[in-house]
Amino acid sequence: MERVLTDVKMLWSNLYRDVRTLYIALAPPRESYFTYRLLATLSKYRDDLKDLDDLRSALLLKVRVKRGVKSSELAHSLIPISLNLVSRAVSRKPSYSVAVLAVKGFRNARLVAAAVVFSKSGSWVRGGVRPLVISLNPDVPPKVVKALAGRVSSRLWREVRDRVSTSGIRYVGVINALRLYPPIGVVALNTRAVGVEEIKAVVSDGSEYREVKVPVKVPTWGLDDLPPKIVEDVRVAIIDPIVRGLPFAAKGAFITGPPGVGKTVMAEALASALGLKVVELRPQTYRSMWYGATEKMLNAIFHQIIRRRRELALIIDDAEFISSRKYTIHEAHISEISTVLYHLQRPDRPFTILTANNPDLIDPAILRPGRIDVTIVIGYPDRGMRRKAVLRHLRMYSVNVSSGLVDRIVEVTKWYSLAEVDALIRLAAGKGGGSIGPQELEWARRRFNISISERASMQDYLRWWISKVQGVVIPYIPREGEI
Repeated sequence: MERVLTDVKMLWSNLYRDVRTLYIALAPPRESYFTYRLLATLSKYRDDLKDLDDLRSALLLKVRVKRGVKSSELAHSLIPISLNLVSRAVSRKPSYSVAVLAVKGFRNARLVAAAVVFSKSGSWVRGGVRPLVISLNPDVPPKVVKALAGRVSSRLWREVRDRVSTSGIRYVGVINALRLYPPIGVVALNTRAVGVEEIKAVVSDGSEYREVKVPVKVPTWGLDDLPPKIVEDVRVAIIDPIVRGLPFAAKGAFITGPPGVGKTVMAEALASALGLKVVELRPQTYRSMWYGATEKMLNAIFHQIIRRRRELALIIDDAEFISSRKYTIHEAHISEISTVLYHLQRPDRPFTILTANNPDLIDPAILRPGRIDVTIVIGYPDRGMRRKAVLRHLRMYSVNVSSGLVDRIVEVTKWYSLAEVDALIRLAAGKGGGSIGPQELEWARRRFNISISERASMQDYLRWWISKVQGVVIPYIPREGEI
């Protein structure tokens, strides 16, 4: 069923007579106590919302709401917020406008209402609009909210413009002329518990009592974020057999490659494709100075993870600490490695993913089939993958680029890791105040020191390592001509 506007009107305040607000709602607005409590809460952060010309400013405010909030109440909340808090900011910086967007969810945000606040004087012609998103129960973790804020705001702004264009109200030309700037902030309203999901392991032995909490999170990456050349192999070797419940499906994967090429991204993408949440095992979580305590806590953590194996994937990031036992001289470390090996061989263990920069340090017993069934080797990205990453980051950060500059960014990032591509875009965008031109790109490129010979040697090393490793291997190591 198509959603239609239930309210469209112009608002203004006697306090700020030079400011106008175009208000639209897709739910009948209803005044309530929640409306003014939200205004009072946001008023405490008015200093964070007044610097409209600081395009790097982005407020992320998490608000706990004790009762359920109806769409009608959320829609009405924009009226006092826009007439008071936002109108005050726009009256002081008339060359900027603010679009307050009330939505449900976040990744697939559903618009409830919008209030576009702009200067009556026409100063908006010289500037643009900065979104402020008020999200009811966002369906992603806080750090993902910040990462997706630009992309979500852009999509919502397009919907607002489309709906205003067909409403027949005045100032349609103003809305269509406004250029979109990075969001000024996101307000996350949570009617559910805000606490982080976690598993809890307890060791109690006589007078000793120790409790460890390990966070559980929802993956933030998917298969679309992986190099297209290996997605099909990953589906056939790992994902499809597990999803179909086949008895011979892989139990684990090992991902290796240089720093910054996307090993953690691939680990989360695998978990996401399998419909699993992820839990990360880190040595600092369970290690103890007392003899035997490390193994006890490690066993307790594995026991809790195994109990939830149908909903969790275990990620052991930077797994070099599970080093080969021939390099290990301390008996406590040998015992720790043996404990990990034992649990990775259990038939009831969860799907396990290991990542490492230096595969030679990993104990070979870990990588044998039956414990880790598939090895994925990732090198520096080729042109196609860099283009994909560049376009994703430009959308994510709402960065404006000159015509044809994407090709130039792809070219100058030859032999860059994906993390360095991200860093280059952020650096150039910072120099250009939210936009990237040829000068900003060249300025940022000179700040990077990339040794092509060293990185080519790393690619050659990975090819050599593949030639001697045993088992199933899925490689993504582009040749120099592809890079």
